[in-house]
Amino acid sequence: MNLNITTKNFELSEALSSYIEKRLDVLEKYSNHIISAELSMEEQRGRYTGTLAVKVKGRMLTAKSTQNDPYAVIDEIKDKIKNQIIKYEEKLQGK
Repeated sequence: MNLNITTKNFELSEALSSYIEKRLDVLEKYSNHIISAELSMEEQRGRYTGTLAVKVKGRMLTAKSTQNDPYAVIDEIKDKIKNQIIKYEEKLQGK
């Protein structure tokens, strides 16, 4: 999966970067139709907001989360997008 990460108002650490890749690589096992993914993260007054846009064949799936911990943002986004990918795959199977 081609993952593009952008950050605003904070520096992306090596630890956070590898955590993101490790957590989001799991999504590929739910769908063979993932084309690319774009994660944008922003920090404002100690709160982190993350938005993940996953491009699949014919659609764009997005998930958003705001937490005090950037790692919690990644976990929540992963769970939300995973559910969307599963629903997307179920619809494809139904056609």
